[in-house]
Amino acid sequence: MSLFKRKSKTSPGCYEKKVTVPQTAQDTIPFIEAYDNGIFLVDENVYTLVFAFENLDYTLLREEEQLALYRDYQKLMNALPVDIDYQEFIMNDSINVEKLRQTLMPPNKDFGDISENYCEIMEGVIRKSEIACADKIMIIAISYRPQTTVDNVNVLFKYYRELQTYFNRLKVDTRQLMPEDVFRIMHRYYHPFDEDAFLLPANYYSRGRRIKDYIAPSMFAFKAKEVEVGESFTRIMYVKRYDRDLDDEFLNELTDNNFRIAVSKHLTHIDKGSALEKVRHEIFAVQTQIQKRMEKNHERGGNFIPFRLTDKLKELEELQNKLAGSTAELFEVTVLVSVSARTKEELEELTKSLKTRAAKHQVTLSVLSRQQEKGMTSILPLARNLFGAKSKNAICTYLLTEEASIMIPFSYRSYFTDTGIYYGINRITSSAVVLDRTEEMNSNGFVYGTSGSGKSIFTKLEISEVLMKYPDDEIIVIDPENEYRILTEDKNLGGEILKVSANSPTRLNIFDIDLSFTEEGKDAVALKSEFIMTIVETAKGSRITSDERSIVDRCVRAAYHDYLACQGKDRSKLPTLTTFYNLLKEQPEDAAEHLALVLELYVTGSFTSFAGTTNINASKRFLVFDIFEMGEQLQAVGLQVILEFIWQRVITNKAKGIRTWVWIDEFSSMFADREGQEMQAGKFFMKVYSRIRKHGGVATAITQNIGDLLLSPQAVSMMGNAEFTVLLQQKSDNLAKLVKIFELSPSQEAFLKTGEIGTGLLICGRKVIPFDKTIPQHGRIYEMISTKFKEKQAQMQAVRK
Repeated sequence: MSLFKRKSKTSPGCYEKKVTVPQTAQDTIPFIEAYDNGIFLVDENVYTLVFAFENLDYTLLREEEQLALYRDYQKLMNALPVDIDYQEFIMNDSINVEKLRQTLMPPNKDFGDISENYCEIMEGVIRKSEIACADKIMIIAISYRPQTTVDNVNVLFKYYRELQTYFNRLKVDTRQLMPEDVFRIMHRYYHPFDEDAFLLPANYYSRGRRIKDYIAPSMFAFKAKEVEVGESFTRIMYVKRYDRDLDDEFLNELTDNNFRIAVSKHLTHIDKGSALEKVRHEIFAVQTQIQKRMEKNHERGGNFIPFRLTDKLKELEELQNKLAGSTAELFEVTVLVSVSARTKEELEELTKSLKTRAAKHQVTLSVLSRQQEKGMTSILPLARNLFGAKSKNAICTYLLTEEASIMIPFSYRSYFTDTGIYYGINRITSSAVVLDRTEEMNSNGFVYGTSGSGKSIFTKLEISEVLMKYPDDEIIVIDPENEYRILTEDKNLGGEILKVSANSPTRLNIFDIDLSFTEEGKDAVALKSEFIMTIVETAKGSRITSDERSIVDRCVRAAYHDYLACQGKDRSKLPTLTTFYNLLKEQPEDAAEHLALVLELYVTGSFTSFAGTTNINASKRFLVFDIFEMGEQLQAVGLQVILEFIWQRVITNKAKGIRTWVWIDEFSSMFADREGQEMQAGKFFMKVYSRIRKHGGVATAITQNIGDLLLSPQAVSMMGNAEFTVLLQQKSDNLAKLVKIFELSPSQEAFLKTGEIGTGLLICGRKVIPFDKTIPQHGRIYEMISTKFKEKQAQMQAVRK
């Protein structure tokens, strides 16, 4: 499809210029054609490419980080080609309440009074989000006018790729918008209070102007200082005056609210040679005015020169000196502000509010008079500025790179993923934080918090939400403090407690296996042999020799002989630790006899939990391993056996297309150095942690002792590979360590010193989010997850009565 119109026969080499007066609301929408490669024709021989860019939590960065970002943003500005018009468009987008409700509410009500109470809690979250700071639509448009017939508008794609490089340095993702995306944004702008979804017809590219029928409001009525847009009112203002010391909070001041507001910043990079010539011309003009005034003064006998002239000359000379530098560039800048309201009275109030906000930063906002239609055209993200220096209605100003860049567009992010679960209220924006951990490169996580900070409450809530949100997923918890039993006692959650101790009835067969599983070129039996070697080493308390390794491998393979013969179809032929123990006793080597003696405690002695056939209810999707009474002697082997059981479960679930979530509380205790035994468990745990995501697993470690973890190389490695981290309130010594590890800014650090239970920072990939996940201290869910002793005591007394 050609992007060019035919040239006028009456004016060779030029494009025919048609002047039309809008007859309908559709005619007011400022583009002529849209093409399936994403390019827009916005005026005769003017083409535009539009792309979205990601917001940053700029307000939470350290001062030096903000400065570094500002400098990189300056480089982006200086890199703008002089033959394009560049526009940044920021529009507040109201919370889609219905979409939020659909995401937060459980997909079914199978959890009885838990579901009912959870829905009540989420309705409160929705009410807070409705009045929170709005989401932001962040758009950049670049337009280009081919100068000759051989120019190609595809140069826009080249410029876009170059700009992407600079945005990557800012750690900001960008993506080109297709016409459908731009139409949706235009529709949102023209229908600021309409929550209905934007729907497009099929084959809309071929429908030409008719596409505007789906974008336009019912009517436009352009007045002197506002526009009636459908059933609402919109007003376009512009920045009339800037202070010399404009700060980086000006744009945020205008948009950090839930007003229906849009801001467009148009920039044109002026060639340095042209810029210097323009400044010299201005200096000469002012000097001429001063000279004429001096001549008049001489005639009148005075010597007064107006301050406005001397001040302007000083500014121009400073500008000339700065332009002569190597990094300073000149930009033509126009800033427009659009605000919408339901009534004329509300519009007046919002106008006053915005003017007051701007005045705080020494900026004057003025209303466009009898230019509202042009203002609305220039606001939209199509890089059409009808108020540039070449227009009759110029309202632009000239700024150097340093001044143009201080109007930085970044403020804060909104965090909403419709496949995610609720992680609290954003403490900056007051909107709901909804994330899907599984979308990150590594969904494994850590939860850190001092005693009483709300770790177990946070974790119990997340477990409950996973159970309700993802009905096909399975959940496994390792519970050293007997804190999660209460979740399994509620029949609606369908959980089962598995108590692992010397005298518990729970039995786990460490020889359970999925014969189809292979990894790193090893079959399932070879992998199981390696695991049994680890168990033997742990039981022995020292590394096994090469001879002992051979014996173990031989006996493992012999133990699986019958099970392999039936290709795993007869579970009765699955070997056990007892099978392995008996095979060791049959071997001729003294080393085999010694290994059998080492394992005797776990086969015929006091700790036989892992010697026989697994007897747990494998049909349950929610299992809690209670290891509170496991004891140190059994724990050394027990932790590895439990992890091996979990690993086999993950493998089995993967084959079924089921995701497995694993939580491990008091994680630091697994890395304490007790004669090397727990360090072996930690090493095995690290192996599981690093592999689990490949097989559809999500692992979370919970701890209050960050210092113990930092002493373990295995734990430090796991911390570095986790993409999801929850930092709750911290003691000063641990806080200092976490600030260093996660490179937190002072403003981020402050959220970890409030002492408020259930609040802190959530780090998800590159996102750092201050959150508050407290819930009302009443209702079924709070009763179930609370760990406060007095509350638990009262609950027990109520049960007795």
